[in-house]
Amino acid sequence: MTTIAFAPKAPTSAMPERELLGMRRTPDRWSETVPAEPVAPPRPSPPTELEKAVRRMPTLYVIAFFGIVVLSAVLIIWNTLQVNLLTAQETKLDTQIAQTEQRLIRLRAEEMQLSAPERIRALAQTNLGMVEAQSQDIITVK
Repeated sequence: MTTIAFAPKAPTSAMPERELLGMRRTPDRWSETVPAEPVAPPRPSPPTELEKAVRRMPTLYVIAFFGIVVLSAVLIIWNTLQVNLLTAQETKLDTQIAQTEQRLIRLRAEEMQLSAPERIRALAQTNLGMVEAQSQDIITVK
């Protein structure tokens, strides 16, 4: 077994009295300490208005802190709800725009089909009995 550390023994004459766990050591022996009779604490004077205000300050700071935290949480939740609402409206409007663009493309294709010269010529000849103009039918007016 190896000794780790040595400590010199403290001389007892340097410390005439020591207290350890309710026991008092005098240079020659250990004896129990006798608790002194309890002394009534001095009566405090009634607090002034300033002292009352100072005591209330930490409470006000705590209330203000939690009020700010709650207000921040409410604003964050409200902001999140507004963003979600606006995102839903944007999605709805984007869908309407896409449907309107598709309808516009269909209407332009239908317009091109209906205004084709061959179709108009065929309708004029079959329904109205028209014929194409010949060079002798053209009269120039000056």
